[in-house]
Amino acid sequence: MPATPSSVVWRSGPAVLRRYMSEHRAPGPPVLVVHSLVTRSWVLDLAPGHSLIAALRGAGHDVYLLDWGVPGPAEEGCGFDAYVATLMLAEQAVREHSGQPEVHLVGYCLGGTLALAAHAALGDAGLASLTAIAPFIDTAAAGRLGGFLRSPRLAPALALDGNGLLPAPLIRESFHWLRPIALRAARQTWRRRRDLTWRATAGPLSRWVWEQTPIPGALLFDLVDYARSNALLDGRWAVDGRPARLESLNVPIMLAVAGADHIVPPPASLALIDRLRRPPRVAECPGGHVAMLTGTRSILYRELLDFLTTTRAEQR
Repeated sequence: MPATPSSVVWRSGPAVLRRYMSEHRAPGPPVLVVHSLVTRSWVLDLAPGHSLIAALRGAGHDVYLLDWGVPGPAEEGCGFDAYVATLMLAEQAVREHSGQPEVHLVGYCLGGTLALAAHAALGDAGLASLTAIAPFIDTAAAGRLGGFLRSPRLAPALALDGNGLLPAPLIRESFHWLRPIALRAARQTWRRRRDLTWRATAGPLSRWVWEQTPIPGALLFDLVDYARSNALLDGRWAVDGRPARLESLNVPIMLAVAGADHIVPPPASLALIDRLRRPPRVAECPGGHVAMLTGTRSILYRELLDFLTTTRAEQR
């Protein structure tokens, strides 16, 4: 469960907007963190000392989190564009709730991909900056995840349940297939069950790995099309009928990658650099796709906080 107290300030279907108010808030735009589309958001607030949310809050930022919630039968037809629409409404809700005209947008994994595509197509007015953590950009270079989604053997329609959703257990086993370490992790958990320091992080992380959420069928179809076409890379991907051209983005951008990321390898994200009109700040982090978020001495935390501080100073 999340480690930092929050309050829900806005809802749209299963999606909720959480606010983590800082007691010592610094002036400037709030930070809106956008989680990935296929897992539970509390990995961003895993445990004390292992929380991106807490690091931002502790630095004085007014922090909001877009939690996509758990889709149900009513969301079976919600595809990529529907998620973009929810993101745009959430951004507006943050601006209205905070009283600030701009937000710092921070997207993780497919949340970063969604944020980049949305604002490349619909414009970046209302953004103070955009940070993409391990975004899925060059799908041909995206390791096992790209190979899985691009495989002609994958028939999305056959994976759906009677409610038009991709079931959560199937998603969990797909991640295990990408990197089959579940049994090794279980053995390690048993051997270190009396190590309270280790369990403080490993316990929540183990629960998070097993607590997946279903995916609307329409989103699954769109993600498969996205991976097979590699269309965002060359400007052919469309959002709400408008082309998403990454070179149109004109706000400060930070890109974070993890050297041992087996889900979205660094080349799949670093392809973004050559598509932007101005160079982004690049943070190369040790560890993997999740460890970059939860490490005790996370380079990501330090780099992101410095990027936000520098951006705020440059915009004064």
